[in-house]
Amino acid sequence: MALAQNASDDAQNEAGLGDIIVTANRTASDAQDTPIALNVYSGDALRDQGINSIRDLSAIDPSVNISNNAGAAYIAVRGIASTDTTEIGDPSVPIARDGFYTNRSFSINSSMYDIERIEVLKGPQGTLNGRNSTGGLVSIITKRPEFRNGGYSSVEVGNFGTFNGEMGGNLAVTDSLAVRASGTFMHHDGYRDLDGPAREGDDEDFASGRIQALYQSGGLTAWASYQHDSRKVNGDASLAVPLGSPKPDFSDLAAFPNTAPISTDVVGDRFRWELSYDADFGINFIYSGGYDKQSWRNVLDATGPVYPANRQFRQSEKPETWNHEFRVSNDPANRVFFQAGYFRFQETNTVDSGLFNREMTGLFDPETGFLAGAPNADQSFRYGIKFDYRIKTRSQAVFGQIDFDLTDQLELSVGGRYTWDKKTRVGQAVLNLPALAFPLCANDFPADGSCPPFLLTTPGNGKISDSQPTWHVGLNYHPTPDTLIYAKYDRGYKSGGFNSNGSSASVDYGPEQLDAFEFGTKNSLLGNTLQVNAAAFYFDYRGYQASQNSDALNGGAGVFNVGSAKIYGVEGEVKALLGQNTRAGVNASWLHTKFGKNIIVNNGDDVPFNIGGNELPNAPSFTATVSLDQDVPLSSGKVTAHVDGKYSSDFYYSVFNLPDVESSSYFIANASLGYASVNGWKIQAYVRNIFDKNILSYAAQNFVANNNTYQFQPPRTYGIRGSVEF
Repeated sequence: MALAQNASDDAQNEAGLGDIIVTANRTASDAQDTPIALNVYSGDALRDQGINSIRDLSAIDPSVNISNNAGAAYIAVRGIASTDTTEIGDPSVPIARDGFYTNRSFSINSSMYDIERIEVLKGPQGTLNGRNSTGGLVSIITKRPEFRNGGYSSVEVGNFGTFNGEMGGNLAVTDSLAVRASGTFMHHDGYRDLDGPAREGDDEDFASGRIQALYQSGGLTAWASYQHDSRKVNGDASLAVPLGSPKPDFSDLAAFPNTAPISTDVVGDRFRWELSYDADFGINFIYSGGYDKQSWRNVLDATGPVYPANRQFRQSEKPETWNHEFRVSNDPANRVFFQAGYFRFQETNTVDSGLFNREMTGLFDPETGFLAGAPNADQSFRYGIKFDYRIKTRSQAVFGQIDFDLTDQLELSVGGRYTWDKKTRVGQAVLNLPALAFPLCANDFPADGSCPPFLLTTPGNGKISDSQPTWHVGLNYHPTPDTLIYAKYDRGYKSGGFNSNGSSASVDYGPEQLDAFEFGTKNSLLGNTLQVNAAAFYFDYRGYQASQNSDALNGGAGVFNVGSAKIYGVEGEVKALLGQNTRAGVNASWLHTKFGKNIIVNNGDDVPFNIGGNELPNAPSFTATVSLDQDVPLSSGKVTAHVDGKYSSDFYYSVFNLPDVESSSYFIANASLGYASVNGWKIQAYVRNIFDKNILSYAAQNFVANNNTYQFQPPRTYGIRGSVEF
């Protein structure tokens, strides 16, 4: 993202609701004058609403659905998401941190401090923004160094032992060099009690620090950033229920059963840099790059009702990611504005994972089990299946876009991108059938030759190469300076991959394609005291990549292209300044999703299902958010009361649309009351999820552990936060 084009909310026009400057089209523009459906949240507003993570964002944004998945997470926008969070999967809605893209979702919350704003872009973004952006893009823009001295500090305490702290400082070393340092620490005890060795889950212990430097001289601007992250928690709390049993009533959740320790550890180092040079004739050259190294260890309770042992699924990944982008553009004020460039993404990753037996139980319990003394009965503390892979992903692209003013009121926008993707994996899966399927496995038991007691090695090698063009065509019309009407067509693309469940060789799956048509309008009325925006869209989805889980002996697991789907809907947003001290907002979305006819897919138990006509996962038909802020001016500052809420209709977490993986409709409400002094300090009391609703964040049929698993959004939380700027 160009430094010369990175604008601040501090430069907003204070008239009415103000102008929010965004860089959604890789150049600074007013959000109300940007022909993209987007939601923008300033860092100050997010802090005041207690949004400390990407997961929290789904509580205030009607177009965003965020789901947990085995210690990671994925984002859905307008019903488009990738549920494949494995080492091969690519996100349909990627997250860019200062323009840097990573594939792995286990660290998506690590940059949510000292931020300028977050932009949520809807629909394919593949022409100018990164790669594989078929559903949208979440762009996190951190605060850059400024040529002034100052700083800030904040602290928050609340229930569940919450203690969050954040601090930052800015120093103008010279007229051309500025540095900025910031850091955060977040802690809370587990939101969910566990009846077992882990004792609690959904806890948090995260620490991060960032240091940046900015140099400006003449037409040259240089920026560099380093960030270190550390997170060590028990991790996601999952309620496990045996497959086929009745779905629980979630109205009153007791302690979740737990039989094995769980944990999530993430350590990361991030380097970012950018060079920008304003040359003669209004030409701007930009090179941005970065290196990201993560170490992720995740241990899940994988105990199920079938195999007689307490089990863990142990995961370890160590991705290293490089981004490089070269871009050239001219002055956006020209009648013809162009951008062109080259993008390169590379990730190398090492996977060391498997299903691990701890203590034997039941008939094989070493102290009380009837069969404990039988030959081969003790399969404790060994892997039933073990994955050892090395993966390399590379994506390269050339791109360009031209915006041409046909008249003073009408603009034509045309862009294109050509992408080359390549993925390779080497390694193997090793199966130990006595430790995986049945402790007494032998060549003649349970049937002759059916269960060999020796190790079975399955190569997991795979290789694919894809190349695809994507494009953009749009018309933008300004009948008045305060009204924008736009229509556009975009082609989106997400690369394919391959999978292996451990007992069979890799199976390729193809890329996804998406043709997106959108018509929208943005209006600033009554002296910008009223903003009314609306968009209608239609998506033609081909090659949908569906994710399935099965036991390691079932060849039907993995990710497969299941066919076509249609998505269409409308969105509307109203913001109003009701007098000088009252602000109100409503943001709503109606969505229709449907798979094509007669699509037969095997579930994780190898049973064929016809998903034709089913809804897409993570796609509620109606969502809406409302907010109200009331200021009470005082001679020493102001008091602000804030309330907001989100409603979501029911939806499914799986393409099979089964009741076991259905999220019921819900409404969640939040409130705060704060005082801001003219001397730069604030204090605020807050409560989130006022009615203490147990709302699903994920549901899945797990045929590895033979359980349905459920995860939940945070319960009611409350506390006090204070901050000071100096």
